[in-house]
Amino acid sequence: MRSDPRRRGALLILLTITSLLATACGGGNDDNAESKVVPASAGMSELVAAAKKEGKVTVYSAQDLTALNNLAKAFEAKYPGIDVNTVRGVDGDLGVKVETEFNTGKGIADMYVSASLSWVKPQAEAKRFLAPTGPELTGKGDYDAKKYVHEGNYFETNSAVLTFGWNTKLYPKGLTDYTGLLDPALKGGKIGVIEPTAPSIVDFYLWLEEKYGAGFVKKLAAQKPRIYPSSLPMGEALTSGEIAAGSFVAPITLEPAKKKGAPVDYRMAPNGAWGARYYGMVLESAPHPNAGQLFADFMVTAEGQKLITPSAGSVLPKIPGTVITNDKVRVQDPAKLTPDAVAAYQKKWKSLFQ
Repeated sequence: MRSDPRRRGALLILLTITSLLATACGGGNDDNAESKVVPASAGMSELVAAAKKEGKVTVYSAQDLTALNNLAKAFEAKYPGIDVNTVRGVDGDLGVKVETEFNTGKGIADMYVSASLSWVKPQAEAKRFLAPTGPELTGKGDYDAKKYVHEGNYFETNSAVLTFGWNTKLYPKGLTDYTGLLDPALKGGKIGVIEPTAPSIVDFYLWLEEKYGAGFVKKLAAQKPRIYPSSLPMGEALTSGEIAAGSFVAPITLEPAKKKGAPVDYRMAPNGAWGARYYGMVLESAPHPNAGQLFADFMVTAEGQKLITPSAGSVLPKIPGTVITNDKVRVQDPAKLTPDAVAAYQKKWKSLFQ
């Protein structure tokens, strides 16, 4: 028996409407993560008990994978019975995953750590993040919650930083600031610079101009440096002796090489550093919100910072192995990095360096 096309059409419309309603309502799941969270006033013991009852926490993060896994192992040892699942990826991919979980109501991640402030701010304004409840993040510990917990319930966890470095054999006098890169002895292919292929790298050059004057980048170009696509090959070139100094190297990769005897060293600029602050969020779609809150709080303790910020920036002072505190790390302004502004600066940069 052939079905009536009109009935098929009506059924299709009905199914579409039902699907949209299910999506809007979280797939028929009326559970609200916020209603499950133990309030900050309840205390740490209640939060731990609730987290252990949930028994699992999933963390999406753009942070260094080794550091992230070390943090997860320490958390599991401190809070037995709670398994940590870490999912490391780039901000662009993870942000899409989190948005999908928001929109479908099928949460997987409990906590997300991102360096993309242009993504974080709109989501915070949409009230996608749960208010922190752990003692550190609510101002009851060493973490400066007034400084680092921002409106919309996202909070700073640490930072990745880039700086200048040198080959100690080729340039034994070393560097104390970026201005040292203008030494005439370093002219003619002895310095490494990064090509501004992404908005974030354009921001690095804007930061240099803000800190060292509008003509600094032009003077750097006059040194006739070598151009590299990222910090990793620049660091390798510094270690091998291909260049004597680099303007964009990562302490987190140079420090292990230095400890193994490589002739490299680096310093942080006296007036701060360019880098990426990481922002943590416990998600409204979290299936294990209390475990997410507990993990978030652990990340900003002294123990957590020592593990998650090797050769990088910390939200606490005097953490062994860290090189700077978050308050001295550049905060990017997305309004200055529009496609037109980025393209214009890239054109200017090429006219100077190529």
